[in-house]
Amino acid sequence: MVLNAGDGSHLSLPNLVIVGVAKAGTTSLFHYLGQHREICVSDVKELRYFSPLQYGEPLPPLETYAAHFRHCSQRYALEATPGYFYGGSELARGLNSTCPSARTLVVLRSPADRCWSFFQFVKSKVRIPQDMTFSQYLDRCEQLHDAGSDMDRDNGDFSGLVKGCYARWLDAWTDEFGDRFHVLFFDDLAAEPRASVKSLCRWLDIDHTQVDDFVLGVDNKTVQYRHPRLQRAALALNRQAQRQFGRHQTTKRLLRKAYHSLNQAPSTDVMSTDDRARLAAFYGPFNAELERKLATLGMGLPPRWSTADDSPDGTP
Repeated sequence: MVLNAGDGSHLSLPNLVIVGVAKAGTTSLFHYLGQHREICVSDVKELRYFSPLQYGEPLPPLETYAAHFRHCSQRYALEATPGYFYGGSELARGLNSTCPSARTLVVLRSPADRCWSFFQFVKSKVRIPQDMTFSQYLDRCEQLHDAGSDMDRDNGDFSGLVKGCYARWLDAWTDEFGDRFHVLFFDDLAAEPRASVKSLCRWLDIDHTQVDDFVLGVDNKTVQYRHPRLQRAALALNRQAQRQFGRHQTTKRLLRKAYHSLNQAPSTDVMSTDDRARLAAFYGPFNAELERKLATLGMGLPPRWSTADDSPDGTP
């Protein structure tokens, strides 16, 4: 989308945004869609431009956002910031007014599996103690939830529980975007990635047959580390080289594979039966509310959301 800046110049802005949710395959989906000839992706995946609206703060200059799409001339310009979904009405309204023709989509994952995956993710980023158990993590999440502070910016690492309460934020997006908002389930994306991306292409009214030639690998899968100091150094390098890695995904995958051979720890964690029951009890009312809201869109929840499984799948 091209917007007149008012001084005779023009700003390129996105008209397709993946707004959520974290640990639901959004990185993989971003790279899948980026292979389509009619879709141009931002030079960095998570721009977080609209995130300040969640906290009542002003947006940065629009030119700083548009700079990430200067190279785009295709029908769609895409960005993906999974945290947008949780910004509610304020963020949805700000995105819609800034990019009035934008389509938005969210990928929803079973809340229990997503919470487990998020726990593994923040641990891999050296943001919580390496020896913290999932039960201890849930204890802290529940303490913050009971205090009404689990969505505070400073408590982001312990928002794994509350951010599975999707019904809390869904109306903001359906009300603001209507049929320009699309819901995709992680279950479908993981089981049938090609069919899922083809379905999205039909929604976007672009050639779905191109998807037959896409490389549909898994990106951003969480792995744990053996040496914290080496992990911190690798994370810092990844942040500094985001633009370069964004343009050279094959190189990034090769470097990641080499790094993991040096510092990846064996995966021994599983979600206990007690913890899954605990999550089922917590999310039951929220999932029931979500199901009612999705029914108005002609959708239902995937079967996995209501089945007991103590070995959540970590892909894509």
